[in-house]
Amino acid sequence: MSPALLVAFSALLSISIADLSSEYAHHAVLDPAELMKLYWTVDWDKETISFAVEAATTGWVGFGFSSGNGMMVGSDVVIGWVKDSKGYLTDRYADAKSLPPKDSEQNYILTGFEEIDQTTVLKFNRKFDTCDSRDRKIKEGTTKVVFAYHTEDPETEKDFKQHTFRGPRSILLLNNMDKKQINETGWKSFVIQNKNVTIPKKHTTYWCSLIKAPKITSKHHITKIEPYIQKGNEGLVHHFLVYECHGDYNESHYGFGVDCKDIANMPFLKCFYGKVLAVWGVGGEAFYYPKNAGFPIGTVDTPKSYLLEIHYDNPEGIMGKYLYIGPKDSSGARFYYSSNLREFDAGIFAVGLKISPYMVILPKQESWLTVGYCAKECSEVRKKLF
Repeated sequence: MSPALLVAFSALLSISIADLSSEYAHHAVLDPAELMKLYWTVDWDKETISFAVEAATTGWVGFGFSSGNGMMVGSDVVIGWVKDSKGYLTDRYADAKSLPPKDSEQNYILTGFEEIDQTTVLKFNRKFDTCDSRDRKIKEGTTKVVFAYHTEDPETEKDFKQHTFRGPRSILLLNNMDKKQINETGWKSFVIQNKNVTIPKKHTTYWCSLIKAPKITSKHHITKIEPYIQKGNEGLVHHFLVYECHGDYNESHYGFGVDCKDIANMPFLKCFYGKVLAVWGVGGEAFYYPKNAGFPIGTVDTPKSYLLEIHYDNPEGIMGKYLYIGPKDSSGARFYYSSNLREFDAGIFAVGLKISPYMVILPKQESWLTVGYCAKECSEVRKKLF
């Protein structure tokens, strides 16, 4: 191949890798350092999912579905690599802490592969249910995935060096938003976000910020809520909640925020007992209200402030450019709203027990039951609604 053709071919591969987010409907960063990423599209009619795994390696790449504990043992996995301009993908099941053996049925279909600039991309698809006992069914709800890679390709399908990188991640794979066809013409938006917060080096941080509400002087409906995650921090922002904050606050209360564990003496502590306006967790995407309902804002009881609570997950203790300064973050939530009012005002109904350190499951229990009670008013309201 001539140098000119080689350069052109390399450029095309680079463009192809960069366009994965536009080629697939969904994507997720799998680890805080962004060494591995997952892209996927759901075909509800054929009940299949098309995947692309991107890894910062030119060796073998592994990806799979855990039993739910995030461990490799018991996982349905695929291992693939690119070597001598050929792509390889093997369907396996992890019986033990060793190289997972190949399944007798190969139910993952390799559809594409690329290797360039120290990056490997493997594309494949599979059915929700392959009817193979060694393949885990993909169901609605949270799916625990596992991933790994090595810097070298295997010599043979039975000769692999142990991974140099691995991890688990929780993802919502089956997202019904694939089928939504919504006309968003005329919708406006505002963002509730942190202001250049320094993410601490510690494993887990809950950060609380008081934020002014936008001035909307007439009734509108919130129609859509989506995560607003700062680029580069996708692997660090684990989940967030937005609470309504009623009352008056002075300018000193609005700022960078504080660690939520230090909020006890802060004036906006009471916001935790207000209504929840939005929630999001890793793997989630945009939420659309039903076409005939929207959350009302711009009314007399719309709050002047919101409390944003973000959970930062930093197990690797990632730091910023300088050793003593962590990564900066301005993540939050974007709210879309419209003056075209819908038939119903929507609300958020929370039910269940508050998480408590007393809710401990003792070791070696075969089953465990937690019971919550709802006041009679709850069922009376439900009867009126339905």
